[in-house]
Amino acid sequence: MRKARPPLAAALAFLLVPVPSRANPSLAADFHLMTQWLSHELAQGMAFNAGSNFDPPKEVKGYYLQPDLSLGFGRMPLDKRNFPALEVQALKDYGGANIFPNSVMSPNLALHMRMGLPWRSDLYLRFADATTPSGYKISPTMSAQVQTNSYGVGVRQHFFGGDWPALALGAHYNHVRGRTSLKGKFGVDVGNYHSDSDLVGLINWNLNSFGLTAVTHYSFDSWTPFVGFGYNYATGSVRTRLELKSLDESILPIVGEGSEHPESSQGRWIFGLQYERPTWSVFGNGEIKALGQLQYRSFVAQLGVALPFDIGRSPTVFSKKRRATAAVAPESAVDEESAPETKTRRRVSTPPAEQASPEMIFLR
Repeated sequence: MRKARPPLAAALAFLLVPVPSRANPSLAADFHLMTQWLSHELAQGMAFNAGSNFDPPKEVKGYYLQPDLSLGFGRMPLDKRNFPALEVQALKDYGGANIFPNSVMSPNLALHMRMGLPWRSDLYLRFADATTPSGYKISPTMSAQVQTNSYGVGVRQHFFGGDWPALALGAHYNHVRGRTSLKGKFGVDVGNYHSDSDLVGLINWNLNSFGLTAVTHYSFDSWTPFVGFGYNYATGSVRTRLELKSLDESILPIVGEGSEHPESSQGRWIFGLQYERPTWSVFGNGEIKALGQLQYRSFVAQLGVALPFDIGRSPTVFSKKRRATAAVAPESAVDEESAPETKTRRRVSTPPAEQASPEMIFLR
């Protein structure tokens, strides 16, 4: 029994029958329109994901280093209302926009390293990597190789707190780049004709995100809910290429390419909850697109753990603090500390040597 082909692959493979080469230009034009549309949709979704920072609200004190590891996923919707009008009837009959899914889910594994700074501020570095194993199957006839990396840096300034809700203002920069390689083999059987074809795809992205966030939070014992808003300015591009090549040399290859930039302005609602213990904390948060295309249809969800520990407080720092404290100590405090010591010495005064017995001298 032959395995079912994916909808897109089946539709493309059906078109690779021995037809005059003049039929290929219209199919190539449809390929170009589809890749351009796909580049546009992926650019918006990837730019929104690139602007996510997953900041737990906990304030990192000075001389502290706090790593946190988070795992999550993002949803990138594909707006089929803007799907192009196709020229090839076979693609129309096969469903047109229904060839593609309604949305794409993207996993994310990120590591933050935060360090407290003076004046209630902190700095972080961010790194994320996702790589699929070689030959990873996304369908019975299609394999994919995905490699993406993300680097980021940001600072936050904290205000208020105590009996009042605290406010954290942040500035962030993230750079995301990666690629997805698609490869599959497809056979075409039409009557007595058989032809094997290769479908090769490549998606490249290179994006930058500059963001500002404002997050407020208030602690109830170990629980800290938080909510805020973020704005991102995005630059970069996403490029898509699809090529369908028949092993029959009489059939010309069909190639489609597209490239698109993300919308520059995007906004997001931020909300979540953090549970904190003396030496560790866990947090979960989400971000929903509130400004830009497809509002409230793109989102990112994340769950992470943070392990704070102390660095930078060397004995030299402590000794300097002690010396500074001793230098400004009031005279009354010194007298009070030395008085009991003097009084004790008077009680244990030693008798003169000529009056002391040999046994006492020996015991002393």
